[in-house]
Amino acid sequence: MRIEDADYVIIGGGAAGSVVANRLSGDPSIRVVLLEAGPAADGFWNKMPSGGLTRMNKPEADWCHKTEPDPSLNGRDMVWNAGRILGGGSAINGMVYIRGDRSDYDQWANELGCTGWSWSDVFPYFLKSEKFQGTPSQTHGTHGPLGVSAPRMQHPLAETFIDACEEYGLRRVEDYCAGDVDGAFKMLATQDNGQRASTARAFLDDAMKRSNLQVVTGALVDRVTIENGRATGVKFEHEGTVHTLGARREVIVSGGSLQSPVILMRSGIGPADQLREHGIDVVVDAAEVGKNLQEHISFASAFEVNVPTWNNLFKPLKLASEFLKYLFLRKGLMTMIPVEAMAYIRSKPDLGFPDVKLSLGLMMFDPAKGGPHEEPGMVIFQNVAKPESRGEIRLRSANPSDGPLIDHRLIGDPQDMAAMVRGVKKVQEIFAQPALGKHVVRQVLPEPMPQSDAEWADAIRNRSGIGFHPVGTCRMGGDEASVVDPRLRVRGVEGLRVVDASIMPIMPAANTNAPSIMVGEKGADLILEDAAAFA
Repeated sequence: MRIEDADYVIIGGGAAGSVVANRLSGDPSIRVVLLEAGPAADGFWNKMPSGGLTRMNKPEADWCHKTEPDPSLNGRDMVWNAGRILGGGSAINGMVYIRGDRSDYDQWANELGCTGWSWSDVFPYFLKSEKFQGTPSQTHGTHGPLGVSAPRMQHPLAETFIDACEEYGLRRVEDYCAGDVDGAFKMLATQDNGQRASTARAFLDDAMKRSNLQVVTGALVDRVTIENGRATGVKFEHEGTVHTLGARREVIVSGGSLQSPVILMRSGIGPADQLREHGIDVVVDAAEVGKNLQEHISFASAFEVNVPTWNNLFKPLKLASEFLKYLFLRKGLMTMIPVEAMAYIRSKPDLGFPDVKLSLGLMMFDPAKGGPHEEPGMVIFQNVAKPESRGEIRLRSANPSDGPLIDHRLIGDPQDMAAMVRGVKKVQEIFAQPALGKHVVRQVLPEPMPQSDAEWADAIRNRSGIGFHPVGTCRMGGDEASVVDPRLRVRGVEGLRVVDASIMPIMPAANTNAPSIMVGEKGADLILEDAAAFA
């Protein structure tokens, strides 16, 4: 394969990078090269919604990053999954489509100096991406490439859960995509006619037919080359050969919150002492590169119920039937999403905005057997919506094959732990409401059942996992200490931007796939605007 210099070189073909590649290459006079470390996302298993989920924890499609021991989790380490495939996380995730609350983005703009990133600024970019397959609405787009629809497999208990939330005193939110998540609602999914709508499928399938876009898979990026304070290209390994690819206009780093900071560090942009420790020449002493890491803690409460749930379909004959249903009708279990409803709750009544996010799944797992439980059940995954806990990404070495060092305190802030303890009790109260209470047989997880706040806190430390939503490690801001400015330009280097979830200064109270796609859309517009201004 011959890889030629380009106007723009994009590092990473994930949720944001795929969008940027599509939008920039829409101008036939612009040559774009997209470098992706993983494989292509074509084939039947990548299109089938549940097929992508099966690729999680598989090194051929998942970075499978291992963290350092986390003192806030009683010293446990864990795997942080990240898509290593075209489409990135959108190719292996749970397909939940949620934008967040308008207050998330207004906070970015009004409190954190991120001019141009308020809800009114970013809302058009959510619409721009979207190909909504539902009742026409002013809050949904229909002309974009990203399929968004109600899941074709919906369990009646999702509606029952919302009824119980109403009985508990929460609002029923009719349109959570309007920037209002304060209450309970059923989910939309990134699916297109029953198939997974990853950003690879939505943004690259057609764009890759353009002669001015070259997508290179299996390309492991070492660093950005920088000369006289300007990014000039990218050094990467492909099929056993090291290449240096020139970028005539800009290099765009879209490696995600775990990879983008270490790419910058290997390029000489980061904390000076850390760079020197690994023998890297300092181009810009940027202390915040890799800092500000945020991730959702995820703690499961599970309940056995007296009506069939998706657990009942995990029998050989039923699975075969469901597979055939998908094959011929694009319906059934193979199209299910792991979260069918959400609720945002206040763990204390005086809070202005909900501090705990609840995600409802209609399949209960048995930790002992590592698969679906024999009994029908429901599970609630509980997060702190906007966690205070922070961590950081550091270099493990200067070798790109070694991956990042992830040093996080998933629940290191006492406010987060207090909210989680209060939240698990409210989950029990919701499941005791009349709508759900008549179906609940018993609470299955956690086991044994904690009897005090201290026991709840210990259970949370011992059993919690991640929410698969890392953000913040190349923080955007209006201050000089921020890694990128509000136009996503890396401070101190010309011709270099970061466009992915790592630029989010504070996590939105949401899953991060849709916000990352929005960042890709807005980032591409900023790049094209700046190019036109200097033409």
